[in-house]
Amino acid sequence: MMPAIRLFTAMVLVANGAYASTSIYGTEFDYRKARPAVEFFAGKSRSKIASYCRKEMLSTMDLSACAQFHYEESVAALNAEIAKIEVVTRDSDRERKANAEPEALPYLRSAQRSWVIYRDNECYSETYQAGLASLHFIYFWDCMNRITKARLKELTTPDGEE
Repeated sequence: MMPAIRLFTAMVLVANGAYASTSIYGTEFDYRKARPAVEFFAGKSRSKIASYCRKEMLSTMDLSACAQFHYEESVAALNAEIAKIEVVTRDSDRERKANAEPEALPYLRSAQRSWVIYRDNECYSETYQAGLASLHFIYFWDCMNRITKARLKELTTPDGEE
């Protein structure tokens, strides 16, 4: 009897997710307007959230919140690394400027802005190509996380090393 109740509950959750997908997941969204994932996990520490997100059986909403959480962690690490690189570049630019050489910081900032546009467009494209699906946001946040981690690796791996 108990497995039948679990199966019924799972079917109801899937049906609710499918119903919600027609009104929520089938429209364009702006990820910059999304509330931070930690709000979904109110009262839990970041380490508790990370631990929770490693569970195997999570609802679609939990999977989406976890995917967003992982992206937010990655983008925070990337932003911290960019800030460090900007400090070093700014210091080097003082010397370049004193030698009447072009400064690098404006180009670094322009490259990062362009990279953000690339990442966003790539992930929106991948997500919308998947069509209407209750996993829409999971696809999106996973893409954002994957590309952000690749950028972080690119910036932190010395040239010629893989």
